Amino acid sequence: MAAGFKTLEETTAEDWARLQTSWTPFLNGLAGRVLTHLELMTFDHGGLPVTQLEHSLQTATRAHRDGRDEEYVVCALLHDLGDMLAPTNHADFIATLLQPYISEQNHWMLS
Repeated sequence: MAAGFKTLEETTAEDWARLQTSWTPFLNGLAGRVLTHLELMTFDHGGLPVTQLEHSLQTATRAHRDGRDEEYVVCALLHDLGDMLAPTNHADFIATLLQPYISEQNHWMLS
């Protein structure tokens, strides 16, 4: 059900509670959408010897073999996720996407 207000000044606490309830399933689906987007990285990126997905998997594998923690490995896996949507600032894209979920150090590394 769509909200009945037209401006933020018209909202009530009940409106925000309803919006939060309807927004939660979308937020919970973020990981699935990220994985779906990762699968899209199988394209040939300008004649490079590996796809963007292979590059991302190689990067994450190297981080894992180096003994990095899970968060670091995930950041390594997803570091180029923004290439298709934000090719000129893909680092900022992924850093912003992951910022609520990662440490300041890993955020700095991505950005």
